[in-house]
Amino acid sequence: MEKNTLFLIFSVFLAWSLSAQEEPDDSLHYMEEISVVASRQYIPILKTLDYIHISCDDLLKYQGNTLAGSLERIPGLSSINTGTGIAKPVIRGLSLNRIIVNEYGIKQEGQQWGLDHGLEIDQYNVHQLEVIKGPVSLLYGSDGIGGVINILPAPVLPVNTFKAEAILNYKSNNDLFGTSVAIRNNRNDIFTDFRITYQDFADYRVPAEEFTYNSYILPIYNSRLKNTAGNDLNLSGLAGIRRDWGKTSIYVSNVHQNAGFFIGAFGTPKAYLLTDDGDNRSIDLPKQVINHFKVVSNTQLKTRNGFLEIDAGYQNNNRQELSLPHAHGQGPAPEGNLALQLELQTWTANIRTPLFSSGKWKVLSGLNMQLQQNKRGGYEFLVPDFMTVLGGVNAYAEYSASGRWMFSSGIRFDGAYQQAQRSFIALYDESGELTGYQQRSPSVSESYFNVSGSAGMRFAINTSSDLKVDLGSAFRVPTIVELTSNGVHHGTFRHEMGDSSLRSERGYMLNLNYHYSGRKLVVSVSPFANYFDNYIYLRPSSKFSPLPDAGQIYQYTQGRAVFAGAEFSTSWKVLPWLSNDLGVEYVYNENLDLSMPLPFTPPFSVREELEFKPAFKADWLRNTHFIFIGHYYAAQNRTDINEPPANGYFLLHFTAGNTFTLGKNRLGLSVQVRNLTNTKYLNNMSRYRILNLPEQGITVNITLRYEFN
Repeated sequence: MEKNTLFLIFSVFLAWSLSAQEEPDDSLHYMEEISVVASRQYIPILKTLDYIHISCDDLLKYQGNTLAGSLERIPGLSSINTGTGIAKPVIRGLSLNRIIVNEYGIKQEGQQWGLDHGLEIDQYNVHQLEVIKGPVSLLYGSDGIGGVINILPAPVLPVNTFKAEAILNYKSNNDLFGTSVAIRNNRNDIFTDFRITYQDFADYRVPAEEFTYNSYILPIYNSRLKNTAGNDLNLSGLAGIRRDWGKTSIYVSNVHQNAGFFIGAFGTPKAYLLTDDGDNRSIDLPKQVINHFKVVSNTQLKTRNGFLEIDAGYQNNNRQELSLPHAHGQGPAPEGNLALQLELQTWTANIRTPLFSSGKWKVLSGLNMQLQQNKRGGYEFLVPDFMTVLGGVNAYAEYSASGRWMFSSGIRFDGAYQQAQRSFIALYDESGELTGYQQRSPSVSESYFNVSGSAGMRFAINTSSDLKVDLGSAFRVPTIVELTSNGVHHGTFRHEMGDSSLRSERGYMLNLNYHYSGRKLVVSVSPFANYFDNYIYLRPSSKFSPLPDAGQIYQYTQGRAVFAGAEFSTSWKVLPWLSNDLGVEYVYNENLDLSMPLPFTPPFSVREELEFKPAFKADWLRNTHFIFIGHYYAAQNRTDINEPPANGYFLLHFTAGNTFTLGKNRLGLSVQVRNLTNTKYLNNMSRYRILNLPEQGITVNITLRYEFN
């Protein structure tokens, strides 16, 4: 179906939707529900922003391979994928350091600048989360240009309550077996929450027998991508106390992943290395080993105007890439298999408190501080050791003019300092003799200062609909990687080079949202427009790397850019046993200086979902549901240089599930069949697309969840 025809259909449906006059029904307000996190100070600002709340049940119901993949059901959200276990969240075409992921109030720091670096977060440990689309630099500082994903702790259990949970999961495509066990307790308002998750998966299958690398056609044996197996072991624990003065808690987690890199995606592939070794679960070289350790303290103290909130955290992200030793250029081959090690330590502190609250006025303020240190190791060079210090203060005011009008505004001041020492590499002649040293990356000692602000409005048109408008500015400090990198990044098949002259990225954003909620129908329309005067991204240059097997040099550059688009969604209860959800999204972007599209732009897509809940008479079948999902992706022909276009495709998914009540306990069973027709397609947002590698074929996902109360 042509895109124009689809737009016509949805325009007619939208016009009909907006003309409907229904009585309001709170059961359909899932996108506006904020009571579960009402203790947080900045919850008022959600009234003028595009905000979505997602429960743990929904995450499990629409579970993807990763947390970012599980969120793709939401219009405006997608992900950049590397195989099945690595994914970067994308909000309205913006990703990497432009998206903030907070876990328990602390920003996740784990080399998020890299396309092949996933989120080190256990998706089974996500009790609830919220997504805010649009600029959030006012609240969260640098990197909050595209939006934020806030992972929230579970509400504290009632006093003297005990709960346990066990989840078993199987995925057929890569023969994944996973289990997650949690124990939660509250005795006299001293509460604990512990979880352990383990997953083991084999090489995943694709509906293809060959792939392409630099015009060479290479084989795929048994339709499996060799060396894409791996395992995850995640541990977490929370302990806290709640009293009349407020509450405080300590959260500790450790996420560990050991996963192989597809042989054909790491350096120049050799045909003999692609041969089937007879063991689909073996993890050979090249591979990555990642360990992310985190400690978070959350404290809420009651004050006259609300709460004083203090979050403090420490993170240690250790990423290792291992491969057979090899030298780039002349000289002796290195010893050992450690190609690259990046160890990032981050200390974070956030403070939020009300300054004034009286009548129609509310004034809030906040303070954010962060210190980072990164140490490198291994025989490969990509980035030098560095240190970064960030700090900012903000103030936010809200004025309720009447029961129908609400206005908000805020301002933020930020400062940053970055330091990296100059790095050198040894030079050798043809005989292997050392001849001297050459600079690999420049020294950096830069300070930055930024001011950002926002203004918003919410107008309640009637009891069923409202209109939100938000205008804001946002910024992002260039990362050390963007300033100083210079080396082969095997995970992305290229030589990446920074530019120490890059300036802070600044954007100006306009967001609108119309929301209608009736007894049987919910409609949301969200157009947006963003302009950047110093947008930073990685782009192919006219130079070729002097290093063997490195190919073309990709250079970090910046220029004027624009992003625009819209999301449209409806939720319609057609019959008591039939519901229809529809989501449409479109993103347009362009480098205005070059009149070229930007890389990794999500295509126009339409998601149609029909859910059946038959009225079975038997009690044990009353919670049964069947869901059919059709997802259409248009062709993406607006691509950057060296980025191949992608054809359009249509995917069909099916889900069936039921929840059985066993006294006070619950047993949930869910069966998902993804890519039901085993469609062969190239995902525009996959890094493996450049290898002409299709995505996963048909996959059966079985989840069993037992809740003991």
